[in-house]
Amino acid sequence: MNARLLPWAAMALLVLSLAVRFALTTGAVVEPAGATGPETAGGPEIRLGPVDVRELHDDGSWNRLDADGAVYGYASGTVSADGVTVLLGEGSSFAGTTVRAPRAAWDLDGKTIGLPEGCRIARKGGWTGELSAATLDLAGSLLRVPGPARIDGPGVSVQGKNLAWKWLEGKLTMESPISRLSPGKDPGRKG
Repeated sequence: MNARLLPWAAMALLVLSLAVRFALTTGAVVEPAGATGPETAGGPEIRLGPVDVRELHDDGSWNRLDADGAVYGYASGTVSADGVTVLLGEGSSFAGTTVRAPRAAWDLDGKTIGLPEGCRIARKGGWTGELSAATLDLAGSLLRVPGPARIDGPGVSVQGKNLAWKWLEGKLTMESPISRLSPGKDPGRKG
C-alpha cells in the first residue's frame, strides 16, 4: 500500500468500525435525516459531502473527480457521485479536458468511470461534446460512448454513434458520422 494513503485508510477503517459497531448494537443503519444521493451496490459504505478524488500517476499527472456528494463503497472499491466534474490528465501534455455529468461511478480498482446519464465534454481549443451514456477507461486513456454523440469544434460539427476517443493517441472514431462544416471557419486542419 502506498504510504501516503495509509492515513486515509486508517481513517476509513475507524469510521467503518464505528459504523459496524453501532449497527450491531442497535440493529439500525445510520443515515442522516433526509439524505439522498448516489447509491452503491450494497455492503459497507461511507457517505461523503463534497468530494475531490485524485488518481496520481508516476509521471506527475493526475485525473481528478469533483462531486457535490458521493458514496464510497468500501467492499466494491467504487465512488458513486452526483454533480460530477472530471478533469483528465492534469499536469500532462494532454491536459485541458473537462467532463461534466449528473452522475458517475468511479471503479477505483478497474480504473473506469461510468457516466450512466451521459455527459458534456469540453476540450481546450474550443472543442465540446454532448454524449449519451459513456465510460471513461482511465487505464486505456479511452472514452467510449455506445449510443449517440455529437462533437463540435472550430468550424466543424460531427454527429454519430459508437464514439471512441483515445486521447493520448489523438484518435477519434465514430459509426454513421454526419459532418457539417461551417463556411468561413477554419476547423484547425493542417496539411
